Amino acid sequence: MRETITAEEIEGIDKVWHELIFSMQRTNEELWKDRLSGISTIEISILSILERKPDVILKEIADDLLIPGSTLTSAVDRLEKRGLLKRVISKKDRRSFGLSLTTEGKLVQEEHRKSEKLLWEKILGAYETSEDRREFVRLLHLLTEHLNQSKEKEGRDGE
Repeated sequence: MRETITAEEIEGIDKVWHELIFSMQRTNEELWKDRLSGISTIEISILSILERKPDVILKEIADDLLIPGSTLTSAVDRLEKRGLLKRVISKKDRRSFGLSLTTEGKLVQEEHRKSEKLLWEKILGAYETSEDRREFVRLLHLLTEHLNQSKEKEGRDGE
């Protein structure tokens, strides 16, 4: 049985959460410049998925990101307008559209990977031992799973 969450715990997470958000914004300003400037988290996630899964179709991207099709379409439109991707007929399912990274999109992804590596080194550098780093990643994974399950449950309840 889970213990009750206290007001003191809520205050503690509220304080540290806002400090973390401000720190991450400053760090992002340092790292997300040049080609990454103005690209949203959803948009960079789409580019990352395309790099990992070149034959992915739009529905699979929406499912992976847990976003509605309309949100995906808007993000794809912005990325296409910036010249980072193009719509193509899917090789897997000729009735569906897939996406393909352009040369500029590949360069943005390369810059993104380099910036993320620097970010992860900064974050993980806060911990002295590899055991602490593994525990941090484990707890972060647990949090993400919990939040995603809550989001999926909301979607099912709203149908």
